[in-house]
Amino acid sequence: MKKRRFRPRGSRPDHSNREDREGHHDHGRKRGWPGRHDGRERQHGHGSSGREGRQGREAADFWSRLLVPGEANDFLEKSPCPACGQIPARILGRLGPTLLRKCRACSLLYVSPRLATSVREEMLRREPAPLASERNLTLRHKMAEHMERMNREMPKAHGLNKRSATLLEVGCRWGHFLQLCRPHYRSVEGLEWSKERAAFARERFDLQVAATDIFRDPWEGRYNVIAAWDVMEREAHPAEFLKWVHDHLEPGGQLLLSTPNYRSISRRLLRKRWSYFEPSRHLCYFTPGTLTALLRKAGFHDVVVKTSGLSLFRDWFSGFNRVDRDQDAREQWLENLRSRETIESSRKEGTAGLGHETAFQKAGKRVGAFLSGLVTAPGWGDQMRVYARRS
Repeated sequence: MKKRRFRPRGSRPDHSNREDREGHHDHGRKRGWPGRHDGRERQHGHGSSGREGRQGREAADFWSRLLVPGEANDFLEKSPCPACGQIPARILGRLGPTLLRKCRACSLLYVSPRLATSVREEMLRREPAPLASERNLTLRHKMAEHMERMNREMPKAHGLNKRSATLLEVGCRWGHFLQLCRPHYRSVEGLEWSKERAAFARERFDLQVAATDIFRDPWEGRYNVIAAWDVMEREAHPAEFLKWVHDHLEPGGQLLLSTPNYRSISRRLLRKRWSYFEPSRHLCYFTPGTLTALLRKAGFHDVVVKTSGLSLFRDWFSGFNRVDRDQDAREQWLENLRSRETIESSRKEGTAGLGHETAFQKAGKRVGAFLSGLVTAPGWGDQMRVYARRS
């Protein structure tokens, strides 16, 4: 066998050596243009990364346009206590780009400075409709849990049959809870601040949902039951909201609401990394004591508070409310909003398989729910569900 002559690497181009080696090992194979297949893969990879880059740039441009730069920081507003209107408050610490305060008069916890009302309204309009089947299924499961707990925990109304009762949901979002309640009540209606969400509920589920602001537009009507899921923490005036609900309930009517529980064990362990700390949307935080005091001041009685749910300890590594304090206020808010959006999008992708769990996963969820119930029984759960009655 004839020996091949050794040639230094610099005496000829590297691609010739590669072609000779490929030809030596792949006899009889039809050879095409060099690197054509690899080029296609690289082109496809650049296309997908280009789409992700465009989406990221679009999100970044939205937040940059939303928070208009300026020396006065017009996208922010300072506020007194949302419940009693008093200014003296104790600063509990930094919460991302803002401060967490505790009112010295009523002990309500709130954030200040906060995003301006116009900015928060624009954020509501940006949230996409749940057209994807996975997101529809996720929202439906969440509202089904609310309805199941409501039927199990809500005190019985004397002399009132549910089939003859009327229900109003304030902040009904896309209408999933109303759709589930419609067969069990005489009539169901909804109020929603976002015109896009209200239109979706009317067109998709054929529901009576009005796009209105209860503090600006007059609303006529009284109901036997009013529900407000995940609304109180977003209200800039929670005491006025409870007064409005009291005035629109029939005598003996019931209020159902849910809100994060500041006394939860997860908040004590995770601290600022607690997932319910969202200063861009959540303006107030309640304990069972502060919320009960607000309800009684608004004219409610027979207040019952239940808690459930525990935050996963993966939130410790999620980076919630981490900002660079060396930046100015606008850059800190931009960093907080973008990181929150990234974390939420990754969690939505993780719930894409909802409804297709294996038997082992379902059994694990049951065990986890049982253990969570034991831990949250003393009132340490992340979510409060409150039932109150009008006299």
